[in-house]
Amino acid sequence: MSPAAPAGGLTGGGELGEVPYLRPHPGAAPLFSRRAARFGALAPGHAAGDYLALLARLAAAQRAVAERLRLPPAPPPTAGALPLDLAAPPPAWREALGLLLAELDGVAAPPPVGAALARLGRLPPADLDGLAERLLAGRAGPLDVAVAPFAGAALQVAFTGLAAGIAPAAVARAGEGCPICGSSPTVGVVLGDDKLRYLVCGLCATWWHHTRAQCVLCRSSAAVSYLALEGAPGPARAEACDGCQAFLKLLYVEQGPQLEPLADDVATLALDLMVGERGYRRLGQNPYLVAGPGGAEG
Repeated sequence: MSPAAPAGGLTGGGELGEVPYLRPHPGAAPLFSRRAARFGALAPGHAAGDYLALLARLAAAQRAVAERLRLPPAPPPTAGALPLDLAAPPPAWREALGLLLAELDGVAAPPPVGAALARLGRLPPADLDGLAERLLAGRAGPLDVAVAPFAGAALQVAFTGLAAGIAPAAVARAGEGCPICGSSPTVGVVLGDDKLRYLVCGLCATWWHHTRAQCVLCRSSAAVSYLALEGAPGPARAEACDGCQAFLKLLYVEQGPQLEPLADDVATLALDLMVGERGYRRLGQNPYLVAGPGGAEG
């Protein structure tokens, strides 16, 4: 699962021994604290600086909620089932949303953001759960896009908090998707000198090991290529597969020692747009960048 610092551990001269399948989880509050700091550091001078600054405030609110939210113990493992159920939002997510809206009350934001937050605050529980189910299934409708980053932020707090309580030894290797909740990976992170690759779940913050130079979706290595923005130095490249026309963004710790996967993913959206124009579809979704039915992210 997710480390306290992406560059920590598993780097060096190649004598790794057994590679851990999951990375240690730092807990929800430290994770969101680090994410808030990274969004804040990326915002100045960035073309999307205002949005990154807003996400810094949102991640700080997530940290505050994670510190207050009381979650039930992780359910005991069931043979053949993932530890967390992606098909239904955990009951605690609505409490997380209420706390998040309270944290964001009065925060300076553009009028559309204020309207989205007000709308979320008015929705009855059944409608909130319907919204959460659509987001978890990747079926956001046209009316969901404006509120999705904030509802998704509450879902992240709930799922991340629950995942932090699951012992790695109780987690079976997954054929595809996150081994904790089943989500498609949001990004991959390539660690240090040994170039180990871990896939990152944007929902529950699990990191799991996956072989490099192999398409995460179809497992082919013959049709994989790596794309980057010309003249844009930084940690991000796209691993694109001509076999299934999918791509996964990779973030390299050597080029970005301070990177935080979800924050740096948002900050490198220009790479997604370039790769998308070449006909590749993104493999996983970042909860801070929710795509509507037409495929545009917002």
